[in-house]
Amino acid sequence: MKKTVIFDFDGTLVASRDLAVRLFNELSGTYGYRRIQEEEIPALAALSVPDRLRAIGCPMYKLPSLLFEIKRRYKQAVTELEPVDGIPEVMRELRSRGIRTGILSSNRPDNIRTFLGRGGWDEPDFLFTATNLFGKDRAIRSLLRAERLQPEEALYVGDELRDIEACRRVSLPVAAVTWGYDAEDLLRGAEPDHVLGRPRELLELV
Repeated sequence: MKKTVIFDFDGTLVASRDLAVRLFNELSGTYGYRRIQEEEIPALAALSVPDRLRAIGCPMYKLPSLLFEIKRRYKQAVTELEPVDGIPEVMRELRSRGIRTGILSSNRPDNIRTFLGRGGWDEPDFLFTATNLFGKDRAIRSLLRAERLQPEEALYVGDELRDIEACRRVSLPVAAVTWGYDAEDLLRGAEPDHVLGRPRELLELV
């Protein structure tokens, strides 16, 4: 049995894709890329982050400042977000079984706490943030050290290709969820340990 389940936040615990697309489009004029059309979202979800940026004409060097501004606006819109259906109940069930839960995210801690407090969620055992979009493996290593966890004692749950890649670098088992940002085919192509189509399937793994 796993001692700890580590969750990604955006897309995994909270249904935030529509908000992210809206904020991305609001900043298109400022950063010089084209707006994302609703009908192309599934196709973009099947691409890696660099390929998505190329598809809409956004240079990689603009990404850090773009993400900073998106996160600033995100805080103002956090009250619009809703949890993924069934996730709060699954997290409570995990904790009732004695399994620790935590969140690792590139989002700001105050954004996450605002959302959790508004929704009346049980407070997770820990919250870590990773400021570098492509440095999640380093954040995972730091988290494991801080929580005194061996990789085989934990399970990471995320919705993006980069989650799987980061977990592979640190030998952490990973479950990819199909209800988030990245398309199922993209996730399966990276060969995660598990693929989850519904939140309650997580209870069967741990």
